[in-house]
Amino acid sequence: MNLPQESRSIASYTTRLDQTLKILEERVKQQEQLLEELRASTAPVESTPSADLRIEIHQILSLKAVYEDLKPKQLWLPGPDSPLSALLAIQSTDKCIKGTQDSIQQTQADLEDTRQRLAKESAFLDDSRTIQADIRTRILVLQSQIDDRTQKPQSQVAKDMLRELEAKENYYNEETRRLVKAFQTFINDHLAPMLAAEELGGPIVGDDLGVDETMLEAGFNAQGRAKKPKNLPSEDKRQQRIDQIWGSKPQSGDMAEAEQTWDEKDAAGAEMRDLTEQLLNRLVEAGGTGPGAYVELTRESAAARFLVRSKVAQFHPRDARKLRLVDFGGEVED
Repeated sequence: MNLPQESRSIASYTTRLDQTLKILEERVKQQEQLLEELRASTAPVESTPSADLRIEIHQILSLKAVYEDLKPKQLWLPGPDSPLSALLAIQSTDKCIKGTQDSIQQTQADLEDTRQRLAKESAFLDDSRTIQADIRTRILVLQSQIDDRTQKPQSQVAKDMLRELEAKENYYNEETRRLVKAFQTFINDHLAPMLAAEELGGPIVGDDLGVDETMLEAGFNAQGRAKKPKNLPSEDKRQQRIDQIWGSKPQSGDMAEAEQTWDEKDAAGAEMRDLTEQLLNRLVEAGGTGPGAYVELTRESAAARFLVRSKVAQFHPRDARKLRLVDFGGEVED
């Protein structure tokens, strides 16, 4: 029965491997036998260096002679038909491939780091170019203003500067009124109901954007959920609850305003407006965020907590009853 060509090749290769293994084993036995003969015929050499220089030189020469005797006169190489050369070549190639793969992975990681660093540096470069262009534009504007002023009499320059300052003052006053109006609208329409809900034991400001008048009137249970509308408190109890939390309604000389209702939403909104006004006034009076910029709180209200959570204000580091606006040009104190 004839074996296929592939089976015959495998059988031939296996036979050659067995022959090579036997040759290597015989070679190892020959080397071990030569080593034993050399040990038997050679006097032991002291390997520890001697304190005497001449004895130490003699030891070195003796070790040199032993190594020369052990060195083969002619290198042993496998025969041309031995598969040992191919196996060694495969082993060396495998090591080379693994080393190349590791090098590729390391190079890819380095390339990714370089790309990220390049992207960051490119962003810095773009920012620098933008800043440079703005500075050049500003220099040209200032130079133009200087040239314009030097060609005018001092009285005319002073009048122009005064008109410019008045225009800026009018602009900032108008912007301030616009921002105050927008802030008041935000408090009345959005923030005040949520502040009132938090004061009544409901969700924290921002957790529930659907707080309405009915929920505020009914109140909240211990779990922070709105009570059922059918259990609404009487008007006297409700007013007593408002007075206990926010105090009585501020007196006003305006008859129309005095006749308006005073409920939880109105009380919470008035407290937020009053607190922000105090904080701004103290900041202006103190001329910065020094010790005089703090406002003494009568209680830890939802309005104060909201300002702190929003990073708009911060408590005194050693007295939680004091609050001031954050220095937006500095760092927030933890």
